[in-house]
Amino acid sequence: MDFIIIHGSPGNGKTTVAKEIHKRLEGPWFEFGWIPEFTKKNPYTNISQKEEEQMSFENLILVCKNYYKHGFENVLLTDLDDVRMLDIPEVFKDYDYVIVTLYSEEDAVIKERILTRDNGNEFRDWEQSLNTNRLIRNRRALPNEYLIRSDNHTPEQIVDMIAEILKNHIKTESFHLEKYDRSEYFTYIEV
Repeated sequence: MDFIIIHGSPGNGKTTVAKEIHKRLEGPWFEFGWIPEFTKKNPYTNISQKEEEQMSFENLILVCKNYYKHGFENVLLTDLDDVRMLDIPEVFKDYDYVIVTLYSEEDAVIKERILTRDNGNEFRDWEQSLNTNRLIRNRRALPNEYLIRSDNHTPEQIVDMIAEILKNHIKTESFHLEKYDRSEYFTYIEV
């Protein structure tokens, strides 16, 4: 696979699953949060949160495509803003990619995971995560997107399911993104 995008609301195990996929496939791994936030570090930069997120997203895509250009496979991306999933089919249309979206049917699992996480992530708004999870669970899949329920599987089982997806995936070549409703996608970016 050229690119693997792991998606889902906070508390669904994206980082844990990505870490296991990274070990198994030995491809480069990038989390959106690893891109620097300049507005918080440089008081002289006049840029809005929305502009900064756009620039960071573009930088991340360029980095990922550069790794691919230099022979890397299974380039792994995680932790993108939910609404960015609408951009993935377009930015990777010339590549073989999959979006694996983790979701939960049990709200209590997401709440517990968020409140007890110890992976360095400081996000604690479990109510917002539940709302985003409901959006994700109820909308139709994007091109090359696979949904995996994460609240009733171990990370190892999820990675095994992803391995099966990668083995059997047939790329969706033709798609019409205008059929997707942007209001069904959440963003943390303040406009």
